[in-house]
Amino acid sequence: MRILPRTSAVAPRILIVRPDRLGDVILSTPVITALKKTYPNSQITFMVQEFVAPLLREIENVDKVFVYEPKGRHRGIGGFFRLMEELRAQRFQIVIVLQSQLRVTAALYGVGIPNRIGPLSKIHSFFFFNRGTRQRRSLVEMHEADYNLQLLRKLGVRVPTQTLPTSVGVRPERIEWAKEYLRERGYQPDPDRATRLIAIHPGMGGSALNWPENYYVELARALLKEGHTVLLTGGPTEEHLLERIQNEISENRERLITFSGIEPGSVPPKPLSVDYLAALFTEVAVVVAPSTGPLHVAVALGKGVVSFYPPIRVQSAVRWGPYTTDEDARSILVPEVYCGEDFKCRGSVCNYYPCMKTILPRQALDEVNRQLSHAAHQASRANASSVSESPKIDEKTEPLS
Repeated sequence: MRILPRTSAVAPRILIVRPDRLGDVILSTPVITALKKTYPNSQITFMVQEFVAPLLREIENVDKVFVYEPKGRHRGIGGFFRLMEELRAQRFQIVIVLQSQLRVTAALYGVGIPNRIGPLSKIHSFFFFNRGTRQRRSLVEMHEADYNLQLLRKLGVRVPTQTLPTSVGVRPERIEWAKEYLRERGYQPDPDRATRLIAIHPGMGGSALNWPENYYVELARALLKEGHTVLLTGGPTEEHLLERIQNEISENRERLITFSGIEPGSVPPKPLSVDYLAALFTEVAVVVAPSTGPLHVAVALGKGVVSFYPPIRVQSAVRWGPYTTDEDARSILVPEVYCGEDFKCRGSVCNYYPCMKTILPRQALDEVNRQLSHAAHQASRANASSVSESPKIDEKTEPLS
């Protein structure tokens, strides 16, 4: 069933809603590409919270970013009616809600958007969506990105899994900032050397089990010993974690660079927006991270990744793993234990607790090296392809003297 015919003349105003966390938003971006393929003249607006917005404003197929501020201008009863007023002014014809929140979906219903698509998973969703799809994402029958794409079937759009990449956008001035940041700390890229810049992002929000902190330390030591430069990254709330890891490393400290998401020298500390981290990731060869938003930033930038996932069903890589069209560009390490848990770790009651310790630093190091080899192979193929596609010299042209 299609709401609008698929012709180049059709230009619907479409709103995509995903007002939650960084990783969730990035795993929603294949929806943008799918919609543009179906309706190339559509006007697509993406509703997110401010901390994610910088990575969406530079995506080619996003015409506008609508910033939802639940703790700011959209707070309280007055904020709710302000939200409705702002949405009504946009005159959207289609809204696709990828994560249903009562306040937002009520506003979308209240302004009378004619086609309201979303997951029928909460009580309010059955009332507010007139083109809903029954989804039970906790069963983990597919990837989160595929659950998002599944909603587009109400528009007659069907997309096979992992055929559309995730996307983020980074402004050129941010990339120049990243180059300068690394240069000031002694890193100079050298394509002729086998050693590379490797990012390790050890922190996460706690939505899944993490790899042990001391294992991140051992991996960083091993990479430094092999001659690589290690970029240790984190958010403003993870500064103490980065300090602990940094203090555990005594050798080759000159090749250890730390970025804590805080503007250098700012007093009081000023948090930097997430696109600064993304800009740094554009300069690295491989990113090592647990199941967290920055991991998905790295994947969207086309970087090889090494990640750690628990065997718990709702936290597993089946739903939250790196979503990429190149499966060789991801290494997913999972404890080889029989868990059987669906929602959370049982702790010391489990015979395998703590199972994340069974993933050894040596395994992670091997996967980093495998990703480096894969990236080098891909770069070699790209160079060979560019040479073969270069214009041939006309044989009738006289040689230069």
